[in-house]
Amino acid sequence: MRSTEKVTLKPLKHARYSWVVRWPGPGESRLQKAFKTETAAKAWAKARKAELGDVGLSFGSITEPERAAVQFWRGFVESVPDAEPPALMAILQDYAERWKATRSSVTVEAAVLAYEAAKDAEGLRPLSLQGIRTRCGRFVRDFGSRPICSITSAEVSDWILSLAAVRKPAKGSRNAKPDTSAQLGLVAKRNHRLAVSGLFSYAKTRGWVRENPVTDAARPKPPKTRPGILRPVDVARFFSALEAAAPSLVSFWAVRFFAGIREQESLRMDWSMVDLAAGEIHLPDTVTKTGHARTVKIEPALAAFLAPHKRPDGPIVTPSPMARRWHLGKALALLEAEDTAAKEHASKKDKDAPRPFPVPMPANVARHSFATMHLLAFRHAGETSIQLGHGGSPEMLHRHYKGMATEAEAKAFWSIRPAAGPVNVVSMESPAPKKPANRKKAL
Repeated sequence: MRSTEKVTLKPLKHARYSWVVRWPGPGESRLQKAFKTETAAKAWAKARKAELGDVGLSFGSITEPERAAVQFWRGFVESVPDAEPPALMAILQDYAERWKATRSSVTVEAAVLAYEAAKDAEGLRPLSLQGIRTRCGRFVRDFGSRPICSITSAEVSDWILSLAAVRKPAKGSRNAKPDTSAQLGLVAKRNHRLAVSGLFSYAKTRGWVRENPVTDAARPKPPKTRPGILRPVDVARFFSALEAAAPSLVSFWAVRFFAGIREQESLRMDWSMVDLAAGEIHLPDTVTKTGHARTVKIEPALAAFLAPHKRPDGPIVTPSPMARRWHLGKALALLEAEDTAAKEHASKKDKDAPRPFPVPMPANVARHSFATMHLLAFRHAGETSIQLGHGGSPEMLHRHYKGMATEAEAKAFWSIRPAAGPVNVVSMESPAPKKPANRKKAL
């Protein structure tokens, strides 16, 4: 028997209803509905026959909410004749996948904690881990309790573009608050975007999200700027001030200015890695940013600054950031005092004062100065790339550093030497050697 023949219409002996329509329900069940008039009963039976003829008995009866949903969808499709919306089945399947994901997903806060733990286990450097904590921590502050799978690209875009600077916590307070009057720069916004993108990429590997919403989010594009460098006269003045006011920092800044070693790599360096006799610095994979060991050539300028301070082993600089800042501040204060005196002296003679030393110095100024002067003096992009530990094409050097100085300046840079003779530098990690006690000569 066909499904449509199982819809029956029969008279009913009842005080209020005179007709009844019966049709197949789920499984082997049958449903029924009573009517007062034969006209209404026949209309209902006809609709049930059409319905069962379209979908068959496997779907059983379509409920009123389901019928209303289909009617809404048909009305919606008719309301946009100039555009073809996605197929209803595709929409339902996509929603079903997202709904199931919310059942197995985690909150943004839990995802960030897991992401940080995973990166820590992978051996990520402490400074990189701190960057993840800081930037993803701001994301947690705004979306922490939300399921991570519910975050959309539009929300990520709005979050990136509206990032505000953070005021320093007030005295006695531990909570830093956003300063709505100051927006973050484009570089900072780009860095936050990269951090959150890494979070969602990790969440995707865990099955917590289907796609990375940051992929289609806003992309801040900072203007392209040339790296900041110091002119040879400023570099010479800087090292003269270090020798006079902060000799313990001379080696640390020398390997950065005259070998191009990164700041964090320099902080991890040990004197045992410096071979002055061979003219080389051997950086193991535990020290380099890339995790690949490299050998750096010691030029005569660098050797001249390292030789007076060379020790068999031990760190080349104190690991204490506060101590480094304090000693650097003394050297910069000496330079500022010289500039002030020079300005006053020039004004008395109605002449222009010499250009003052740039305080604060540009970011990564030592490495940028090295790359500029090394490329210009030795004219070998491949050799400069090896010194810098670059893994990419040497063409990047030409884009960033070419044309930023003259040959005369490069020659002057590599001619810089210590202003003072050898000095005795006492390590800040070990106490100063004690003088032997005076003893009376034996008679």
